[in-house]
Amino acid sequence: MTAFRRTFLAMSVVLLIITNSTTIYAKKPAELLKAAFIRNGDLWIKAGDNERQQTRGAYILNPKWSYDGQWIAYTKGENEQELWLLQVQTGHSHLVAQEGGRNFQWQPNRNSLAFLTAQQLNWIDSDELAKPKKVAEGIGNFSWYPDGSSILVSTEAKLLDNEWTPIRIMKIPLTANADPTRFETLHVLPKQSDDFFAVGTSIFKWSANGRWIAFLAKPTASLSADGNTLCVLSADGSVFKTIDQMVNNEMWFEWASKDETLAYIEGVGREATTNKHLKVMRIPAGTSVSYTPKGYVEQNFTWYGLRNIVTSRSKEAEWSIDPAKRQFPYLVNVKLKSQHQKLLTQPSETYGDFNPISLPSHQLAWIRSNRSYSNVIVTDPQSKNAETWIENIDLGANYYEQRNWNTVLSFFIRK
Repeated sequence: MTAFRRTFLAMSVVLLIITNSTTIYAKKPAELLKAAFIRNGDLWIKAGDNERQQTRGAYILNPKWSYDGQWIAYTKGENEQELWLLQVQTGHSHLVAQEGGRNFQWQPNRNSLAFLTAQQLNWIDSDELAKPKKVAEGIGNFSWYPDGSSILVSTEAKLLDNEWTPIRIMKIPLTANADPTRFETLHVLPKQSDDFFAVGTSIFKWSANGRWIAFLAKPTASLSADGNTLCVLSADGSVFKTIDQMVNNEMWFEWASKDETLAYIEGVGREATTNKHLKVMRIPAGTSVSYTPKGYVEQNFTWYGLRNIVTSRSKEAEWSIDPAKRQFPYLVNVKLKSQHQKLLTQPSETYGDFNPISLPSHQLAWIRSNRSYSNVIVTDPQSKNAETWIENIDLGANYYEQRNWNTVLSFFIRK
């Protein structure tokens, strides 16, 4: 790429469309931001205007910050199996597990990391970096409780004598010391039938008030690519509800930052180019409301305060194996109460705006990409000015245009 081309691209992405006729240019919206990102397969950190490369010649993905920003967990290797920890202050990295990179999560209030190896749940404290401790076996998926005191887990169903074993959702206190007698079963999912068929779950996401848990009930691998059941469970396990059908994408359902309102992208079929609609529902008694106009699809979204959602939207089109024939998305601000929708960005025909991210102080970030070259854009606290903050990050994981940019970008946001 020529120097002129790089300069032109950098200049072209500072445009944020607030109305159809008004453009405002960038000043310095990103001075206090911090992020980990992947460039050319290596891990980098950017804080304000300073970039620092952390690895060399590695194949790094999936950076995740600890709650206080002292550590970053990441995967290494083309199969994303090795699990590593980076101490940010020193720059030193430590191998945690040879096969722990498929599913790992930081404790919400401590620098401890839980991860799965096969179906064994383990955890390690970064202050000790000793041998990981086994928590439980036979685990399909998990998430921390919001207060970090326990881990919520699900088992996987197995086909025995032509009958599926049940899926149990259990609470495991960290003090249980791998003692199954101390595991509390919160709920057993419905038996497999024509109306409900699942053999496992996704991770679990808690409502802001801690009363509800959202998750996907997933059928077998081939079926889960096209359709899964979005469910909610009360925190005590007494109330279980199925909400809707959607693809196997854990980024596509999120609670609001307060109350019990759940947003998600509904629609079966693995292709993100058709039948993907933004819906919002108040749990448990509300009905879902769709905000996607006919002829359009949503490719990702973020809550933007309590009454707005910013979504990455494109025109609906049949799937094409030719990337050049797939529509590029742009950003739209959806006002939930009035249902008024406003165009936020208008990239060129050869670029799209992906993966909106809400940041503190009412800032907004997203990725502008032509599916080959990608930059991170951020706005100022008033969400008026925009600038290119990080240039040339790697592409996020892609599955039929379901693009997971979390594999290459992670902002540090203190809770």
